[in-house]
Amino acid sequence: MNVRFRQTGGFGGLVLGCDFDTTTMARDEANELLRLVEQANVQAVGERKHPRGRDLLVYEIALEESGKQTKISFDSMTTPPQVEPLLQFLAQRAHAVPLE
Repeated sequence: MNVRFRQTGGFGGLVLGCDFDTTTMARDEANELLRLVEQANVQAVGERKHPRGRDLLVYEIALEESGKQTKISFDSMTTPPQVEPLLQFLAQRAHAVPLE
């Protein structure tokens, strides 16, 4: 599974992100990421954004497995509870990336 994470917004406007391919990761870390993706049930999340959240952090998580793509987007006020552990895992590994 390929996992792409991007965090944008906030006061500084810095873009943070990370990309993973679970087939090339250390087995323990890959298993943890796959478990968190399953727990997050991203297919049920979709897009959630607060209409008045100008300076909120915005998170995007894109998954690709066997040609099937799923993308979710939400901000720091609308983070679904079941996604929080996955978000923490990804945010801890994120670094500055170019704006795309």
